[in-house]
Amino acid sequence: EKIGDINDIILDSSGKVDGVIIGVGGFLGMGEHYVMMTMDKIKFSNESNKTTTGSSSSGSKQWYPDRAVVNANKDQLKAMPEFKY
Repeated sequence: EKIGDINDIILDSSGKVDGVIIGVGGFLGMGEHYVMMTMDKIKFSNESNKTTTGSSSSGSKQWYPDRAVVNANKDQLKAMPEFKY
């Protein structure tokens, strides 16, 4: 289930990824709640070749992940402290 979008990537002073900003909720960009998650809480998955029936649409593999997976639901993300720019 889609619960949000990755909007930004936060880098530390050495250029290492510190975390990502996830936008949760809202409608047409209004009322979105932004939270920051560290990379250790995010797993990446590549399921772009799957259809709703689970069969593969082509034999070629995509070299980059098409989704990020977190162990939280929409309500848990909305309850996290809001990230302010």
